[in-house]
Amino acid sequence: MEEQLPPSQPPISQPPSLERQITPEQLAEMKARARELAVQQTLAQQAALQQQQKPQPQVVYVRRNLTVAELLLVILLSCGIVTGIQWSWNIISNVLPKIEIKVR
Repeated sequence: MEEQLPPSQPPISQPPSLERQITPEQLAEMKARARELAVQQTLAQQAALQQQQKPQPQVVYVRRNLTVAELLLVILLSCGIVTGIQWSWNIISNVLPKIEIKVR
């Protein structure tokens, strides 16, 4: 529990003639008000905790077959990549060695 600190100034005691007695109705009203404040504080704390703990989004993976367009795209890309590599290899191995640079 929290330790209560003593007040910085001691309470001023009033003479017995000026002290008011709390009636049972006032006591019941104070208890009801304290109960309301406690409920409000509890609800505020729970709301703050819920805002801090954002729910993680549920990720659902769905497995599906490839469409015809996707299959054609994969085939065309793979053929293009293979053809490009072969063309580059041909240029590197056959054409570049034939180029001569003459210095005058």
